[in-house]
Amino acid sequence: MSAVSRSISAVVLFLSLWLIALLPQAAGAGTLVVQSDAEEREAALAEGLHAALVRVAGLDSDAVRALADELREAPDDDELPAALERQQAREAGGYRLEFDRTALRRSLRDAAVPMLVGSRPSLLVWAVEEAGGRRDLLGTASVGEDSGVLAALETLAGERDMPLLFPLGDLQDRREARISDIVGRVTEPLFEAAGRYGPDGLILLHLRPAEGETRARALLVHRDREYRAEATGADAPAAARQAIAAALDRMGADLARVPDEPEWITVGFTGVAGFDGFRQLRARLDGMEAIERVQLDSLGRAALTLRLRTGLDAEALGEVLQEAGFPAAGEEEREEAGLPDAALWLGVR
Repeated sequence: MSAVSRSISAVVLFLSLWLIALLPQAAGAGTLVVQSDAEEREAALAEGLHAALVRVAGLDSDAVRALADELREAPDDDELPAALERQQAREAGGYRLEFDRTALRRSLRDAAVPMLVGSRPSLLVWAVEEAGGRRDLLGTASVGEDSGVLAALETLAGERDMPLLFPLGDLQDRREARISDIVGRVTEPLFEAAGRYGPDGLILLHLRPAEGETRARALLVHRDREYRAEATGADAPAAARQAIAAALDRMGADLARVPDEPEWITVGFTGVAGFDGFRQLRARLDGMEAIERVQLDSLGRAALTLRLRTGLDAEALGEVLQEAGFPAAGEEEREEAGLPDAALWLGVR
């Protein structure tokens, strides 16, 4: 290769690094869209603001509801316009509201409201619905037996940015995930049956008719802790949604933290190859409420360093990232990377 060609290649590489470092954050880290069914503007704004705060915080709580009221009733409207970017009436009634996710995160932090700052756990839902004298295991491969429960839970998952997983409900599931274990809350064999889906935890949901309504009983198991909730609704989807939302809030209260003023922390990652590896890594980090911005610091053959803007100190950030699947890198790996010093060195898996 000629000297001129090498020079051009070097310039292209430099510009590529510079452009990647300046790329905007993923859409999920910027604008947050909420659909409100309320037809009156004020009611829609109240409903949408509360829903948006719940989504960013990852849970509903008295503190979240109080903050929603405070922001909505701010006398000078100093804070609300910073979070509400646009609202648009929909033809069928209701509103589409677009919020600035960073402003909502800042409001939660300034009000010292606990929120889920790490990656949110994936939870597999084993659901049994009783109807007409029979019990059915609900799954995505057996939609005909579902009264709308899974669709309601998919909506809830989107509203919470919580990755709920749903089993196929196929022959293998029916053979390995016994209905009696789900109803009786026997978790060990159900964790074994869930191996094909790789969840971080389980939700066991039992739905049964009760005097013209539906009663839902949920058990959420995550990190060897159990969270129980019950609800009664007009139908199975409503009852399932209420029970699982309550269980998620109880888990969230245990996992939530109050972040401090954000600072930049340099974090090194081993096992990341090239620009594609960097983009995939940044996409994972962008989804974490602990991290407000990601900037590329240096890039090597199989490792890189990033500057992360976060409201956690280095130790707390390390705990959150390790829980999210970034194990601490060994000293040998760090020496082989040959990159600048970093507050943390982690691996990628």
